[in-house]
Amino acid sequence: MTKAVGSGHESPGLWITSPEDLATRLNTCPLTDVAEPARGAEPAIALGGAASGDRALCFEDVYERHFEFVWRSLRMLGVSRASLDDAVQDVFGAVSRQLSSFEGRSSLRTWVFGIAQFTAANHRRGERRKNAPLEPLSDALVSREPGPDANAEAKQVADRILSFCAELDEGRRTVFVLGLLEDVPAAEIAELLEIPVNTVYSRLRTLRQALRLRLEPEEER
Repeated sequence: MTKAVGSGHESPGLWITSPEDLATRLNTCPLTDVAEPARGAEPAIALGGAASGDRALCFEDVYERHFEFVWRSLRMLGVSRASLDDAVQDVFGAVSRQLSSFEGRSSLRTWVFGIAQFTAANHRRGERRKNAPLEPLSDALVSREPGPDANAEAKQVADRILSFCAELDEGRRTVFVLGLLEDVPAAEIAELLEIPVNTVYSRLRTLRQALRLRLEPEEER
């Protein structure tokens, strides 16, 4: 049975805690296909040949490890606040149904992202039919760790990022969310999109430059 969204989870904090944190990300761009560490890597999960009880445990593991990633990705893929919990539920419902067929030909994270991408597209279509306006990111998306002033500034930056992301086509949005915001290795993104790794790096550089311009105060332009 699919686990209810929010069971044991608070809304995850945004991946940026301050404009300074974002500046670090914008100034860090891998230019060659080198091994990428730490945050991008994910431990292996045994999936094949499991009994039904083991598969349920595997789903719990996938849910716990990827809940925040899915939640953030759906928001950046254009799912509104009002639809976010339902969309997360839809993603993990599909993961639960399809997990036994996962063959490991891609990373589990990019496989889950593919499901999130499809789910987000469905929700966006539904929201367009309702003519829903683009919403700013809620305060819940901003990290609770900094003080009020830093939170307010980070929220302004987050709203601009959301607006920037909404203007991208599907392929560039995928590169932006996975590569720039979630630190997924370029090789995994290239495999997901079926494009050369160098194309991923090129798009990351272009997106990073465009985002810098979007976030730059008007008086500094």
